Amino acid sequence: MIAQTPTPPYYAVIFTSVKRPDDSGYSEMAKLMEELVVKQPGYLGHESARDGLGITVSYWDSLESIAAWKEVSLHKMAQKTGKERWYAHYSVRICRVEKAYEFP
Repeated sequence: MIAQTPTPPYYAVIFTSVKRPDDSGYSEMAKLMEELVVKQPGYLGHESARDGLGITVSYWDSLESIAAWKEVSLHKMAQKTGKERWYAHYSVRICRVEKAYEFP
């Protein structure tokens, strides 16, 4: 589903990843992170797709909200486990959305 975001400006965090073949426990943690992130101050929505390459874009009202999410203890645990077990490679990009439009 496409996230319903406010009128810009706001911020986007683009998380692109390639998982390792053995990703046991990943789906459960991803679901838990989704349940947790929606409760975070400043969270505006997210979109996610995975077909070999995974891409998740989350939307935030400020850089401070993004930094606070990165420091949530359970999220920190997921980050650590991701580095140790689940991801062969990942990239994080943070950008300011200046203009947005959609159809229809």
